[in-house]
Amino acid sequence: MTAMKIGCIGPSDSINLVKDVAARCCPEITLLTYVRERAEDSWEVLEQCQRETSGTLFTGIAVQEGAKARGTITNPYEHIQRGGYSLLRVLSEMNRKGIKSGRLSIDVVSDDILVEVVREFGVELEDIHSMPFALHLSEQEYLNRHIELYESGKVEAIATGFGYVYSELRGRNLPVFRLYASTLQIRDSLSRLTGRIKNLSLRSAGIAIQLVKLKSITRSSINQYDDMKNGGRFYLELLEYVRAIQGSLFNFGTEEYVIFATRGLIDSTPHRQHFERLLKWGRERNIIFSSGIGIGATAFEAEKSARKALDNAAKLDKGGLFIVEGTQIRGPIGEEDELEYSTHVVDDRLLEMSKKIGISPSYLDKIRSLMDKTRKDTFDTSDFAACLGIGERSARRVLKKFLDSGFAEINGREVANQVGRPKKMVRLLI
Repeated sequence: MTAMKIGCIGPSDSINLVKDVAARCCPEITLLTYVRERAEDSWEVLEQCQRETSGTLFTGIAVQEGAKARGTITNPYEHIQRGGYSLLRVLSEMNRKGIKSGRLSIDVVSDDILVEVVREFGVELEDIHSMPFALHLSEQEYLNRHIELYESGKVEAIATGFGYVYSELRGRNLPVFRLYASTLQIRDSLSRLTGRIKNLSLRSAGIAIQLVKLKSITRSSINQYDDMKNGGRFYLELLEYVRAIQGSLFNFGTEEYVIFATRGLIDSTPHRQHFERLLKWGRERNIIFSSGIGIGATAFEAEKSARKALDNAAKLDKGGLFIVEGTQIRGPIGEEDELEYSTHVVDDRLLEMSKKIGISPSYLDKIRSLMDKTRKDTFDTSDFAACLGIGERSARRVLKKFLDSGFAEINGREVANQVGRPKKMVRLLI
């Protein structure tokens, strides 16, 4: 059995701990290490780590967020948390060194964990200055705050989860203690990460079928020859996409194509972006087409889902791409109005609500998804129509159903530039 390659990013002292635990407890893992002493520099090795391994273990939340700030995480990942054990270990070490006052400045550990340790273990802390991890604070700011608290006499000891801060404070001969993760925390993090990698592998092995249907080749051709030439160009571009996803292409006549591939390739971000560029290329040349991707455990299930996805895409004037997996539908992919909603709703509350309103549960879930994405609950007819990709008459009819059933209310009227009839603003109550 081939060992699973996992990359570990973080400062050297934390990485050495992870290496020791992985060697003792996880023989099925090959650990590759990428040392960066400062959390904010972790992005520098992220691309190499993801290229060489199946998943990434960050030694702490700051290392993880440092990678996210300037890099893109594409592989499964996990970070090692600092819990109550890390704090208890520091307090025990302080006690051994004769620091008993409990006047302490501490970072990274959340206030909830501090409260838990005090309650569960009866720890008495005279004066504690907590600085939980925050995205907007740099390591240097944590360092400066620790020094300020110590030099002002407010604390007698410092506990930090940052390798860089620990190293700097030790260099100044200050009483600093490192918040290390326990063996159990490291093992749990490795276990969660390997589980994610295995789940991704199983999902990636699923069957994906993509249907592509030409809507119109051109609106300005002079003769049939121009249509054929544009159709040939489209076919060559489509072939490039199929080659990139390592799929198989079959065509039915001159207007519909079927692509067979694995889910892992066809549903990956780079290949979705490739198809989005193909859609844009076609629109620029008035070559309009629609596409639906279906994902399933069997070819029959995948093709059935692909048809459902294509039906949704075909409703768009400028073409587009939808993806259906199980009961979930996403689309139009890459567009501003992209939504994800369920085609089969089992939520009793949603089912009852849709019955009272007089629309399908799936359509109600789509509207709820729209509200979540736009973070708004008040619409006029034209805005509602544009967001859902329907005509204003249909939008007006849907909003009336919400109003009549008591699941919406008039929330004022808006007059554009003081000209014309005021627009009725409707607030949805779902």
